[in-house]
This record gives sequence, C-alpha cells and structure tokens, in this order.
Amino acid sequence: MTADVNELAADGWAPTPGIVAAEMAVVGAAIQTRETLWLGALDDIAEIVTPEDFYSPAGLVYAAAQALADDAKPVDPAAVFDALAVRGDLTRLERLGGGAYLHTLMQHAAMGGAWTYHARRVAADARRRRIHLACMRGQQVSANEAWDDEADPDLIRKLIDEAAVRPGDRIEFDVSGEMSALLDELENPPPAPSGVVPPFIDLAHLLTALQPGQLIVVGARPSVGKSTLAVDFVRKAAIRDGQLSVLFTLEMRRREVLQRMASAESGVGLHAIRANQVDDGQLERLVEAGTRISGAPLIVDDRSGCSLEHVRATLRSLSRQGGAKLVVIDYLQLMNAAKAQNREQEIALLSRGLKLLAGEFEVPIVLLSQLNREAEKRSDKRPQPSDLRESGAVEQDADVIILLHREDAYDDESPRAGEADLIVAKNRNGPTANVIVAHQLHYARFVDMAWSPTKGLS
Repeated sequence: MTADVNELAADGWAPTPGIVAAEMAVVGAAIQTRETLWLGALDDIAEIVTPEDFYSPAGLVYAAAQALADDAKPVDPAAVFDALAVRGDLTRLERLGGGAYLHTLMQHAAMGGAWTYHARRVAADARRRRIHLACMRGQQVSANEAWDDEADPDLIRKLIDEAAVRPGDRIEFDVSGEMSALLDELENPPPAPSGVVPPFIDLAHLLTALQPGQLIVVGARPSVGKSTLAVDFVRKAAIRDGQLSVLFTLEMRRREVLQRMASAESGVGLHAIRANQVDDGQLERLVEAGTRISGAPLIVDDRSGCSLEHVRATLRSLSRQGGAKLVVIDYLQLMNAAKAQNREQEIALLSRGLKLLAGEFEVPIVLLSQLNREAEKRSDKRPQPSDLRESGAVEQDADVIILLHREDAYDDESPRAGEADLIVAKNRNGPTANVIVAHQLHYARFVDMAWSPTKGLS
C-alpha cells in the first residue's frame, strides 16, 4: 500500500469501490495455492503491478506473497499469513479480521485470465494516483511565496514525469552487458540473421530482417494486394522458416486465408479452389501444400472486434509458449479503437499502442494500412508516406514503411504489367529503395522477379 494514502485521503480523493474490488480480486488470485487452477497467477500479476500500486490493505497481503515468491518459497494462504507476521504487518491485518480477511480475498479472487485485466486496472489507477499526488505537490510549490522561476518549474515537471512512468518504462543505464553481446556477435556472426527474414530476396537484402520491437507499416490502396502481401510475410516466417507467426485478419475469414495460402503454396489457381473445381493432379498438390500449412507454427485469428487489448492478451498467452516471432495485422483501420475526440486520434492511439506492444513482447509487428486517395491524383499514381490514411502518427511510429504500388492496377496496358513496387519509404536502420517483385494474384502471391516453381519463397 502506498505511503501517500493519508495525504490523498486528506485531499478528499480516493479510488472508486470498483478499483478496491479489483485489488481484492488480484490479491485473492495471487495467494491461492499454486497447485490449483490459479497456477501462475502471481507470476502474471507481478509483471503488471507492484506492492506500492495498491490503495487498500490488500496491498500488504500482496507484498507478503511477492516476498515469498522472490525467496522461492511456496505461496499459499498459510504461508502468506506467517509472512505477514514476520514482516510486522499482522497487527494491521488483524484489524481487518486476520485470517478471515485472507479468506475474504480468496472468495473475491479473479478467475482464469481475468486477474491480468484487473491487475492492469489496479496499475492504471495507481499511476493516476501518483500523477494526482504530483499535481498536489506541484500546487504547493507554485503557491509558495519563495517561488524560484528557474528551478521550481523544473521540479514540478520532474514530479509529474516520475509519477507518470510505468514500471516497464524505467530506464536501464548500465549498457555494459548489451555492449559485450554486440561485440561478441560482431566477432562471431550468427549463421543466419536474427529476427524474421522478409519473403523477397531484394527486400531481405535491404532490411536484412524484421527485428523484435519494430513496427513495419505496409500501406496500399484497396485491391492492390496488401492482404496477399500480408499472407506472404506469414507464409515465409511460419511455413518456410518455422517461426511462430500470428495473423490477425479483420477483413478475411480464416477459410479465405487458408484458401490463399493453399493456392500460393501449391500453384493451383485461387479461383479453382474457391469454386471447388480442381482435378486429381491439383488435388494432390493441394494435399501436399495443406500438410505443410497444417504443420507450420501458425495462428490465424479472425475474431471480430480486434483491439489492442485482444492483441496484448494473445501475445501474453503465447509468451508462455516461447513467444510469437512475427505478428501481422490486416488491417489498421478495421481495428477497434478507444474512443477519442476524432478518428485521427483513435488511429494514433492504435498505432502508438501497437508500437509499444512490439517492444513489450519483443516481436516485429507488420501492420497493414489503407492509403488515402491523394496518390490517385498524381500523374504516376505512386504513393507517399503522407498518404497513410487518417493519421500522420502512423508515419511517425513506424520503423519501416513499405508502400505497395502496381502500375497495372491503374493501366491495363502498362508495359510493367505483372510487376509490383515495394517502395521502402522509411527505414530507421538503413537505406530506402524501391524493390520490384512480380505479382501472381491468381495464385494469391507475390514472388521474386527471377522466380521459378522450384525456388519458392527464398
């Protein structure tokens, strides 16, 4: 429980009963016997909240449980009770009913994965309290007649900045370990680049690999092929390289995605697959392709209402299995966003949230986005980063921006029919360039220009 509760109470400010109930739900789950269905609850919760985040006395109990876990001791109600006695907190607990209070917490325990939801509510409210308290102290400083116009504004700014920091945002100043790892990697290069290698040779030469924490935005006008490109990224990572990949598809159903993958992997026309009109030879190739697809570490999530919370919950669940290596979202404008003053701010919140998730779970996120109509007003129709629809924040948050362009989408007689440009318009870690690939949309795929059936994706 924070040391500033009395100061806040004196100001007439306190959390809502709902937050107090959330604290009880979190701590109740944390102190359950670990051999029950609550196994791992404390581990999940500890990633989100600290003992100082609690307003109610439930924080004392959580601190005792966390101390037991830190000492690699069993965590159960009896052990927590003893730990409270050792920590000198038993007297305070006895005012609430002693062991009966622990029983009450257990009765209010969050079930299943709900404890992470309530833990995030507790952490968010704790941050709000810290900011409120910092503002109170800032008012005291500004009301002091001995106001220092040079030092005091900086002091107030520092108070608010420190209050707003989340536990995961704290800066690690010691770089020696990371520097040693970097030098060791330069001296002994790994046989293959770390990260996720893009699906096309020239793009891989330019970007090397998509790195954990990166947000890669792929923008295109409708019907140019961005969903096909999304599937290409997933096929390369999951089927070719065996890397656990997650595709959040908001426009296509899972069956449609699998039809495209089967067509791309087998070389059987997408139209024939959709019409259920394949001959024996094609069926044999589809069975072989389907076996590869089924055996790949691939998740296709087509549930409606995809939001930041949904993506976070999925990645947190997968982190217990080693973590996803690639996330692809098709596409930004169809995601559910938190309500804001306007659509541009909603998109900005999504973009920033996805960039933070990429860092939190150390995974590259490929985010598809619609482009506005500005490119179509240009004589060459070529898109620019400023065409990203509804928000300049997307351009700012992205580490890499790839704009998909096809001349033959606008001119059937184009001498570049069958070609597509992957315009790498932003690349934080290297140069920008135009990568030319061939499109075979009847097979639901893009391929390298010098592609042959025996090469596949490289």
